[in-house]
Amino acid sequence: GYGKMVVNVKIGDEKHNLSELLDWLSDILHTSFSQVEHTCSGAAFCQLMNIIHPGSVDINKVKFTTKETADILDNYRLLQEAFSKAQIKKVNILKTLDLLTWFKYLYDHNVSLKSSREFENSKKEEQSSRLYSTVQTKYQNQKMLNVKRGSHESFFRSPATMCFIKKYGSSTSPDAGSNFASSKDSLVLGQKCQEDITAFCSQTPYCLYLYHGVELEDENKASVLLLGFFDKVTGENKFRLLDVLHPEEETADAICTCIVEMLKKFRISLMNMAIFYSDFPDHEGLLSGLKLLKPETVSLCGLTDMAGRVCHSGVENMEFSGLILNLITEIYKHFPTFPDALQTLLEDVDCSNFRNILTFQCSLFWRIIQKMTLAWSDLEEYFGSLDADEKGICRLLSDPKIRLNVLFLSHALQPLCDFQENIDRGVSVTQLLQDASQLVRFYTASFLRPKAAEFFLRRGKTSLIQDPVGHLPRGEVEVGKQAADFLLQRSEELTDYLETFQSSIISFYTTVTVHIIERLPFSDSILRNLSLVLSPGKKLEVTGKIVQDLGVRFGVCSGPENVSLLTDEFLEYQFIDGGDTHLADQSTEQYWKTELRIIGWKSSFGKLIVSLLALPRTLKKEIIFEQGREHSEHLSSIAMHCQPSRASKYDSKFYTSKHLKVWFVCVWLSVSQMFQQTDYLKERKMEDFEEKDMAEDDVTDSSSYKSAPSHLSPETQESIMSGNEMYIYFDGHAVGEMVWGPIEGFGLWPGLVQRWDSKRPCGSMRKVIFFGNRLLSEIQADDLLPFFSFAKCFCSNSFATVMAYKDAIFYSLQVRQILLLVLCSSCANMQFTDSKDELLRVMLDWAFGGFEPLGPEGLQPQSVCNGMQQAPEGFCLSCGSMPVEIIHPLFEGRLCSNCKYNFKETLYRYDEDGYQSYCTVCCSGMEVILCGHDNCCRSYCVDCLDILVGEGTFDRLKNVDPWTCYLCAPESSSRALKPRNDWRIRVQEFFANNSAMEFEPHRVYPSIPANQRRPIRVLSLFDGIATGYLVLRDLGFKVEKYMASEVDEESITISMVNHDGKITHVDDVKNITKKHIDRWGPFDLLIGGSPCNDLSIVNPARKGLFEGTGRLFFEYYRLLNVMKPKEDDPQPFFWLFENVMFMETQVKADICRFLECNPVLVNAVKVSPAHRARYFWGNIPGMNRPIIASQNDKLTLQECLEPGRTAKYEKVRTITTRTNSLKIFGFPKHYTDVKNMGRLQRQRVLGKSWSVPVIRHLLAPLKDYFACDEVPLK
Repeated sequence: GYGKMVVNVKIGDEKHNLSELLDWLSDILHTSFSQVEHTCSGAAFCQLMNIIHPGSVDINKVKFTTKETADILDNYRLLQEAFSKAQIKKVNILKTLDLLTWFKYLYDHNVSLKSSREFENSKKEEQSSRLYSTVQTKYQNQKMLNVKRGSHESFFRSPATMCFIKKYGSSTSPDAGSNFASSKDSLVLGQKCQEDITAFCSQTPYCLYLYHGVELEDENKASVLLLGFFDKVTGENKFRLLDVLHPEEETADAICTCIVEMLKKFRISLMNMAIFYSDFPDHEGLLSGLKLLKPETVSLCGLTDMAGRVCHSGVENMEFSGLILNLITEIYKHFPTFPDALQTLLEDVDCSNFRNILTFQCSLFWRIIQKMTLAWSDLEEYFGSLDADEKGICRLLSDPKIRLNVLFLSHALQPLCDFQENIDRGVSVTQLLQDASQLVRFYTASFLRPKAAEFFLRRGKTSLIQDPVGHLPRGEVEVGKQAADFLLQRSEELTDYLETFQSSIISFYTTVTVHIIERLPFSDSILRNLSLVLSPGKKLEVTGKIVQDLGVRFGVCSGPENVSLLTDEFLEYQFIDGGDTHLADQSTEQYWKTELRIIGWKSSFGKLIVSLLALPRTLKKEIIFEQGREHSEHLSSIAMHCQPSRASKYDSKFYTSKHLKVWFVCVWLSVSQMFQQTDYLKERKMEDFEEKDMAEDDVTDSSSYKSAPSHLSPETQESIMSGNEMYIYFDGHAVGEMVWGPIEGFGLWPGLVQRWDSKRPCGSMRKVIFFGNRLLSEIQADDLLPFFSFAKCFCSNSFATVMAYKDAIFYSLQVRQILLLVLCSSCANMQFTDSKDELLRVMLDWAFGGFEPLGPEGLQPQSVCNGMQQAPEGFCLSCGSMPVEIIHPLFEGRLCSNCKYNFKETLYRYDEDGYQSYCTVCCSGMEVILCGHDNCCRSYCVDCLDILVGEGTFDRLKNVDPWTCYLCAPESSSRALKPRNDWRIRVQEFFANNSAMEFEPHRVYPSIPANQRRPIRVLSLFDGIATGYLVLRDLGFKVEKYMASEVDEESITISMVNHDGKITHVDDVKNITKKHIDRWGPFDLLIGGSPCNDLSIVNPARKGLFEGTGRLFFEYYRLLNVMKPKEDDPQPFFWLFENVMFMETQVKADICRFLECNPVLVNAVKVSPAHRARYFWGNIPGMNRPIIASQNDKLTLQECLEPGRTAKYEKVRTITTRTNSLKIFGFPKHYTDVKNMGRLQRQRVLGKSWSVPVIRHLLAPLKDYFACDEVPLK
C-alpha cells in the first residue's frame, strides 16, 4: 500500500539550496516563507504530511501559534504519529539529510503516484480547512497575516468601536483620526491585540474598567471596556481596549453579561480580575453580578461619586437641611435681579431643578454656601429692601440657627470638596486612598474621643461611632472657626439651641463617616500603609499583618496555609539585602520590575505586588483614553518596522544563518527526547551546521548545546558535561560547579570550577575559569559563592556599563539553561528566542525566578545532584528525624515537634559567661565553640558543625581565633548549615504571643547585627530594690543609663549601696512629665509593676484599678505612650509591665484593653522555691516561651537553707527568715543588709520585689538588640 511507497523512497543526487526549498514550500502551502525559522514550529511539516497522506494528521490539533517550546513539541508528536501510520523509519531519514529536504523528496515521489485531480482535491480540502499562519508568533509573514485579519475583522470591529477610535484615537486632526481608524484599529482591536491581552492576563492580575455614557464621534453614547495591568517586562502600567459595548438594555445585568462574554472571547480568566472600576450609575448591581464569579474583586466604583453622595446623606440628616436648601433656591431665583456687586460675590449657576441635585454636587454646593457666608450681610440688606412678599427669605437670613448651620457646613464639607477636586484632577488611586484615610480621620477626630476614634479605625465597625459614650462632650465637637466665633457672638440667642445643634452636627458627622467607610475598598490600616508596601525605601516599616490583610483582600490567600506562605515570602523580601537595586531616580514600577525577577511574580507575594501595581494611575477617563492612544501610536510605529516587506529582525547583524542553524539544532535536540534518538544525535557531528566563518569566538555555537561554550578551554568543556571522576570537596564547590568568584577591580564574576592537573586538590584552593574573558584563577573556596546566589551576586551597574560582564552573564546562563534542558525532560517551557537581547532577558527572568523547575539543585554537577538524597527541608535540622513540623527560624531547614519545644526552652538560656548555654542550631550539645564577634553570644556544638558543615569542621574552627559564626557572617556558611536571610525577624515571630489574637500584634523589631548594637538605656518605674538593673548586669548588658522612679527610701538605699550609685533615682512617677522624658531620653526599655494592694483579690478592702494605688497603673500607661517611638523610627523600643495574677477578671480585661495585649503568666515556682505567679504584659520577644531552670537556680527550699538545717517543705508561699528570703528570690547574699535594717523592714522591701530568675528569663532575648560585655560583671 501507500505506506510501503513512502518507506521505499530513495533520495537522488539532486541538491536544493535553501531558497529553492522555501519557494517550493510557499507554493505548496500558499504562503510566503522567506526564512528557515518560519518552519521550525513543525506546523508546516504537519500540513505537508497531511497533503501527502490525507488524514494522517489531525489539523485541528496543530499548534499554529507556538509561543512555547511545548507547542512545538506537540506538533512534532503529531508528526511522529503520522510517521508511525505511514511506517516511516525516521533514523534513516535523519542520517541522510535535514527534514525539509527529505519532505521535498517525499512529496515529489508520492505525488507522481496520484492522479492530478486527486491531488488537487486533497490540496483544496486542506487549504479550506486551515491555512498555515503564524500571525501571533515571531515567525509571521505578511500574506497569512492578511488572511487571518480578514477572518477576524467582523469579530472585533463594530460601528461603535470604530466611532470610539475615530474620536479618541488621535490627538491631531480629523484626518489623522481617520487614518488611525484605518491603520491602527486592526492593531488595537485585531487578533494581535487579542493574543497580546490573552498572553498578558492569563496569569497576571488585572484591572477592568467600564466607562459608561462615553460620547462617540456620531454623538451617540456607549460603554467602553478597558483592561489595565502591570507589564512585568517593561515595568509599566498599560491599558488595552477590549470593546465598546452597546447593550440592548442599560441595566446592570445586561452590561454584566456583556462583560463576561467579552472576557470569554478574549480567553481572559475572571479569576485574575483583581480590581474593577466603573462609573455606571448602578455600579452596586453591576459589581454584585461580577462578585458572584470573583468574590475577592476590589471595587473602586465608590470613589468617584463618593463626595457627592456622602455630602447629600450628611446634609439630609441635619435638622435645618430643608430650610437651608429652600433658602439657597430662593436666593438664586433672584440672582438675575441682584446688583452687580452682589452677583460677583455669589456663584453664578443654573438654578433649574436646583434643589434636587444640589447636594449631590458637593463642590458646587460648598462653593455656594461658602460665598453665601461672605455675602450674608449684603443678602440681608438686599432682601430687606424688597416688598413684603420676600419677607420669608428675610426671616431665614436673620435666623441665627440657619446661619450657624451654614457656617458649620462651610467648614465640614471642605475636606470632601478637596477629595473631589483630586479625583477631577486625575490623581493616582494610591494617592486617593491615602486622601480617603485622612478624610476618615478628619471626621472621626471632629466628634469622637481619641481612644474611641482609634478603636473605630482599627475595628472598622460602624456601630462603634454611633454609641454616644464615645462622642465628645458639647463644646469640644469641631464646628469650624467661623461657626465657633458666631456662637460666641450670639451665645444668648442660641443658648436653648445648643443641645439640638450638638445632636444635629453629630448626626452629620456620623452619617458622613459611615457612608465614607462603606464606599472605601479597604480598611483604614490598609489605606494608610498601602503606599508603604510599594515604596522601595520603606519596606522595613511594613508589618506582616498589613501584607496578610492585603493578600486576603485581593484573593491571593484562600486559606491559612496561603497566608503563612505569603508572610514567609514577604519576610524573605523584606530582609534580603537589596544592595543598589533602587536608584534615586528610579520609578516604583521599574524597581518592582527588577524585584519581581528575584521574588518571582508567580509567588504569592509577587501576585500581590502585581495586583497592587495594577491599581489605576487615575480614574479620569480622558487621561486613560489619552494614555491608550499614545500606546496605540507606539504599537503602530513598531508594527511599521516589523512588516516582512521591510527590514526584518532576522536580517539583523546578530541573527546570522549560523544562529538560525543553532536554533534549529536546539529544536531538534528537544524533539529527539520524544523520538528517543539521543544516542544518534550525540554521534552526529555538529560541524554540518556550523558557519564557515568562525571569527566569532566568543559567541556560543551549536556545540555549546551538548558541551560547553567554545570560549572555554577543552578541559573546561569536558568538566561541564562529565559526571565521572568528579572530586567532591567537603567545604563545597565541586569540579564542574558554576560559581561566583572575585576578580580584582570588578567584584564577583560568574565562573566554572575546574579540576587540578594533579589527582588531588590543592587544599582549600579552587581552580576557576571565568566566563567571557577566559581568565583562569586560583581562589580560596571561602571566597566563592554558589551560582544559585544569582540575585545576591548580580551587579546591575556592571551589567549596564561593562560589556564583558554582560557577555559573561549571557554565556553562563546559556550554558546552565542548555544543561538543564539536556538533564531535565520536563523543562519544555524553556523558550528559544530570535534575538540575543531577548534571549538574555528570558534567561535573566529565569535566573531571578530561582532557576525553576529544579531550583538550586539543578545547578549542581550531575554527580552531586545524584548524591543528594534529601533536601535540608525534609528532615529535622536538630535531630535528623522525620516528619518535621515547622521551619527552623535561624537556618534553612525544619524542626520536629520535640525539637521545636526544646528550641523554645533553651534558645535564650545564657551561662554566667554571657554565652548561650546550648547550641544555636540544635539547642543541645555538650562541647561547643563560641562566636568571637563583638556582642554575639552564639555557640555551636561539635555534632552540628561536623555533620551539617563537614567532617573535621569543629577541630578546624577551634584553631581560628577569633571565629565569626554563621549568623554574623552568613557568607561563610556552606553545605547544609545556611542562615536564613530573614532570621532576625523569624526568630521573633517564632516566639510571638498568639494568645492575643483579639488585639493587633505588636510591632516586630528585627535583631540588630552584633557590630551595630549599643548599650541599653532603661527607665524603671516602681523600681523597688533595682531587680531590673541587677538582672541586666548579670546578663552582661552594657547599661548606658538606668533611671529609676521609687518613693520608698529604704529601697532606694539598697539600690544605691549595691550598685555603687550607677542608678539615677528620679522623682515620684506622678511628677514625671513629657519634658522630663525628652530631657532624659530616648529610652530603649521601660519596665515597672504598679502596687498590687488594691488589685489583688486577697485584699478584701481593695479599691480596684480606678481608685487608691490601682490608679498608678495609669501613670505607667501615660509614660508608655509618651515614650513610644513614631512608626517611622526603626530603633527598637521594649516595655514590660508586671502585676499580681490574683486580680478580678474585669481589672485584667481593663489593663489588657489599655495595653492592647494579653498577659503572659510566669510562675517563679519553676525556677525558685517560691510560688509566685505573676502576669507580665509587654512586647519583649519570646515572653511566652517556657521558663526552664538553669543549673545555678535553687529549686527547693532545702537548697536555700544553711548547712545543718532541714526544710519541711520543698516550696514556700511566703517569705521566710531574713537569710533565706534572698536566696529564694535569687538575690545575692547580704543584698538587703544595709543601713542596719531590721528583719521586718528587709522582708517588706523584698516582698515588693521581682523574682530574679523570672526577670532574667524575660529580659534575656534583648541580648539580640543591645551591646553586652564579653564576660558579664558579677
